[in-house]
Amino acid sequence: MKALLLLGCPEVPVQTGLALYIGNTLKAQGFEVICAGTPSAVNLMRVADPKKAYIESYMNIDKCIDQMAEGTFDVDLTFGFIHKDSGLQYLATIAALSRSTPVAVVFGREAEPLSKEVGESLDGVHVIWAKAVHNPLPLKKKLDKIGEWATLVRDQG
Repeated sequence: MKALLLLGCPEVPVQTGLALYIGNTLKAQGFEVICAGTPSAVNLMRVADPKKAYIESYMNIDKCIDQMAEGTFDVDLTFGFIHKDSGLQYLATIAALSRSTPVAVVFGREAEPLSKEVGESLDGVHVIWAKAVHNPLPLKKKLDKIGEWATLVRDQG
């Protein structure tokens, strides 16, 4: 199975650490992990994981969307990192183009109202949120409760 980490602007510090943590967990559970993001977000991830211990491949977020629209790329599970409206729009676009199960990881100072907006905007999305800006532990604890993440993948048959 393939999992996509969808990263927007990396201005909130917890994003990179949480993305690496999720990548590690997914890889340990047998997923091929792909990261698509803005150039800054992808560069931060590459610097933090130079030996590709957690993330197997990287792509620009616009290229990812283009390939999904063309039908040449898809995944089973998508984790969209959201700390502002643009993150929601990216995840909504992927959810519309992909067969994948969307998971919204909502963080930042406005996490609670943004998580409600995500839940109202996207059908079938799993929303995990915490008011996390510098400290990733509140979100990490919620992510740890998921267990086997393949159970999130909706039946494609």
